[in-house]
Amino acid sequence: MLTLTGNLKCEIQRDGRVHIEGVVPNVQGLLKSSSTIYQMKFQQRNPPGPFTISFNLPGPVDPRLFSPNFRSDGILEVVVMRPKTQDTNNSSR
Repeated sequence: MLTLTGNLKCEIQRDGRVHIEGVVPNVQGLLKSSSTIYQMKFQQRNPPGPFTISFNLPGPVDPRLFSPNFRSDGILEVVVMRPKTQDTNNSSR
């Protein structure tokens, strides 16, 4: 399991099973940055607290070749590679 931030963990298994768990922070509608105040507008937002999500990728993967990126816009982007397979079509006889 890889911890991406203090509140977000992602586990990818060889069979393509993905499990993500984390905590949605209790954020009010205003953010302050030095002297500037930003008002956030949400179309959809999960309630604050812990969450988990699990799903299956379409095939096996190599979890060692796992590249997560938690973007500044709040999107978790993950790239994972398929395992290398041996080419059986060109084997010598």
